[in-house]
Amino acid sequence: MKHFSFTLSGRAGFVAATALLLNACAPGQDTPTPTAAIDLSHYLAVGDSYTAGFSAGGLTRTSQQYSFPNLMAQQFALASGGGSFTQPTLEAGTGTGYLNLLDFTATGQPRARRVAGAAVRRSVIDPAACGGPDTVRLFTRSAMASALPQNLGVPGLKLSQIEVAGLGNETNATPGGAFNPYFERLLPAADSRTYLQAVTTAASSATFFTYFQGLDELMPYIRSGGTCGTVSTALAETMKLNARKILDVLAANGRKGIIMRLPDIKTLPLLRQGQGKNVEARLQAFYHDNALIYIESPFVPGTSQPITDEDYILATALPRIGQLTPVQVGSSILMLPYGRDARNPIRNADVLEKASELNILTGIITTYNGGTSRALSLEGLAKLYKLPIVDPAQSLYTLDTGLLFTNVGNSVAIGGVVYSAEPVRGNFFSLDYYTLTPRGNALLANTCITAINRAYQANIPAVDVNKLPTTAQ
Repeated sequence: MKHFSFTLSGRAGFVAATALLLNACAPGQDTPTPTAAIDLSHYLAVGDSYTAGFSAGGLTRTSQQYSFPNLMAQQFALASGGGSFTQPTLEAGTGTGYLNLLDFTATGQPRARRVAGAAVRRSVIDPAACGGPDTVRLFTRSAMASALPQNLGVPGLKLSQIEVAGLGNETNATPGGAFNPYFERLLPAADSRTYLQAVTTAASSATFFTYFQGLDELMPYIRSGGTCGTVSTALAETMKLNARKILDVLAANGRKGIIMRLPDIKTLPLLRQGQGKNVEARLQAFYHDNALIYIESPFVPGTSQPITDEDYILATALPRIGQLTPVQVGSSILMLPYGRDARNPIRNADVLEKASELNILTGIITTYNGGTSRALSLEGLAKLYKLPIVDPAQSLYTLDTGLLFTNVGNSVAIGGVVYSAEPVRGNFFSLDYYTLTPRGNALLANTCITAINRAYQANIPAVDVNKLPTTAQ
């Protein structure tokens, strides 16, 4: 087996890696005859929101069509041995609800409104949910629920839930119940099999796979500023063990595939746009003053502290920073600028603070991906299963999606079109600040295709990124 391996070293290595991962993305290139030295006739995609095609806060038939696995499968079909690819598509014109752009604020933040989902058939309200009452929506079942699809991406699926029986059974759709409506619509009615069992069934006929899972384990905590859910080093071990259980199935009998590492969460615009001192400087320039930004102290309740460059305000909270809000000060109610007065600090739910929250999250992802202890990590598992060495950064054995996300964050131009981490206008990230647009999914698909071509000596053509729409809604 040939290994795909190249190591970055300084600036020159970074540029070379960028060119390698994005070279195939540009339109107008000569297209050699597509070939594949591996069996791509039955491709299986396993993962969570990214794999499913979740975009702008929801799932629609259009966003499913532009999921990165479906885009890859279309390119596989152009090569010898490529086959059909099935997805649990929603009916045309329906969706689970999504965000639609309204306009931009004076400080450049997008404003969106929620569009109701036409695919919703029943709702369950959980009054005791973290952060306030929450609504669980049940969706129309996939027309092919009697047979599992090849795209097993399930939005909101946590790695810690892969062996939970009844996770996709409607009887568990109760307030506080262990239930995932996206998994439920993939299964026949009253089916209590676990996600791991579903993967085992689907993998029995698979010839190739992609695995990109784990981010949805952390997103509830991230999106709530650390107020919902718990994270710890123990969670990293659970994620690694359950990844091993899935990959034991996917890589059985020498089946070929690609394992994708998680990106650094600070490359997601949900955090990237809110880096503490950068926001402070932008607001000082906007308001023409020298006011500092203050956050609630995570260690001393009722007190505030100046923000640092290693604290990150959630992008969803940025439009409210500086707005006057009522605050009880002594016996008086004062209107003070939110976050720009020590007496009205940014609340914990709107920020991830370095010491108590961000460092733990970063440690979990590092441990899960590979880090210093590679036993059972994604990198260690790739070596164990003798999968190709996909090495875009410092001798790593797995596909480093983080390199793509970092490059986009620094802005890249493809065929004259600029891609950046700015939601909507940057063409890569969608309105929910972390999932991808159709073009973003195409860049991710092309990153995988480049890795497959080098690892397996194939010649699968890339997606022409700039021909795709900039929104899936």
